[in-house]
Amino acid sequence: MKKVLIPAAVLCGFPVFSYAADYPEFNFNVLSVMATGNSKADPILGTGTSDKNLTTYQFEHFSTFKYGDIYLDAEVYKGDDVGGEGAASGGSGKSSQSLLVANPRLSLGKMTGKSFAYGPVTDVSLIARWEDASYADFRSRNYGLSLNFDVPGFVYFESGLLRRTTNYNDPNWLWRSYLISKPWEIAGQQFNFTLLSLINGTDHNGTEYFTRPEVLWHVDKAGSFQLGVRVETHHYDIGGDRYGRISPNIIFKWFM
Repeated sequence: MKKVLIPAAVLCGFPVFSYAADYPEFNFNVLSVMATGNSKADPILGTGTSDKNLTTYQFEHFSTFKYGDIYLDAEVYKGDDVGGEGAASGGSGKSSQSLLVANPRLSLGKMTGKSFAYGPVTDVSLIARWEDASYADFRSRNYGLSLNFDVPGFVYFESGLLRRTTNYNDPNWLWRSYLISKPWEIAGQQFNFTLLSLINGTDHNGTEYFTRPEVLWHVDKAGSFQLGVRVETHHYDIGGDRYGRISPNIIFKWFM
């Protein structure tokens, strides 16, 4: 397998390859801090605060290994009575809440040494997503297939369908997507766009939509420090009504 080592800070600039065997290797960590003044009550996620002010601290790890890659995410939400406003059954307010996510993938191309490229698809992976949250002691286990795509304008484009099981719902489905745009330049400054999208079925809340688009300015030339906006959106049914929120955050990222 061809090995392409990538500096952590320039992930957004890594080249896209056609085959899994040529997929670049990387290992990096990201520390982020963000703040919003519009963290309204969210009965499912429990990130709402009494005054709508919320500070989030996030640590992310993303790396490849011989047979695939792994993404780890740890988030801490700080504020006044986090999760107390509009708490769902089993939820309660605290000065902080937390979320842990593990997202390993096994590449069929890497494991077999064969190409699974077809059209825009560059590889197929077995994927797992495990979520543990402090709010309402939420747990979920998700397993399925994930596809990597070669899409113009993007350096990373992944989407997959998983079978979802939680401690609040019968087995259902999850459509997960993550993408990173190629950097673009405005007045000599570098910017890029990222998106996490989670869409899943539920027993009592209809189809749940959660998105995290970001627009980021590369503060330094290498992109080790990035400043921008993350707009978190969440929509679902509850109590016969349609719940929705849009929470813009100012975010600062340090690629280590």
